[in-house]
Amino acid sequence: MNATAEVRGSDAVRAALVDAAAEMLAEVGPRAISVREVARRAGVNHGQVHHYFGSKRALLEAAMRQLSQNHYEHMTRLAGGGAIPPALSLAEDPAYWRAICQVTMDGDLDLARIEIDEHISVPRRALRALQERWGVAEDDLDFKARFAAVSALHLGWVAFEDFVLMHADVDENDRPELRKRVRRLIESLAEGEEGAPWSSD
Repeated sequence: MNATAEVRGSDAVRAALVDAAAEMLAEVGPRAISVREVARRAGVNHGQVHHYFGSKRALLEAAMRQLSQNHYEHMTRLAGGGAIPPALSLAEDPAYWRAICQVTMDGDLDLARIEIDEHISVPRRALRALQERWGVAEDDLDFKARFAAVSALHLGWVAFEDFVLMHADVDENDRPELRKRVRRLIESLAEGEEGAPWSSD
């Protein structure tokens, strides 16, 4: 939002503040966010943060909730209404994954887990769907280990793709084909060997 634009109306002010806070979560993380800078970006007086949200924390929670909800809805569309979006599609929501990285690096797991507590977590929905599909017990640690590894691959790829490709000595012209191969590899890990469930049993 343009900091010089004047925002009017309670709904517009709230939306502008949440948008600005979400943008800053992705850029700098929760620790470095100042109420004054959020208000400046939103084009409102900094007193509006306390008027509409009561605290910086409540605003950050609203911003993380919005990022998570938007991501959840986007991934649901990409999954055709199913529970599991295509491999590497996380890259299509840069504000969300950058915010998750920043929040986690700041050690604010309460903020990161809003999506779990409010049932708008794409990974948690995928976890439950796979458990149900393969009849895996909720306490199966082999299954959870494999799921965690695949989740780490998704997040690591989206956060460090350029760095990883540089280390793998991948030519710029080969990147599209390499991405396809990485996507297939992740999908095969997700499905297990010959479609077998993610369990050692």
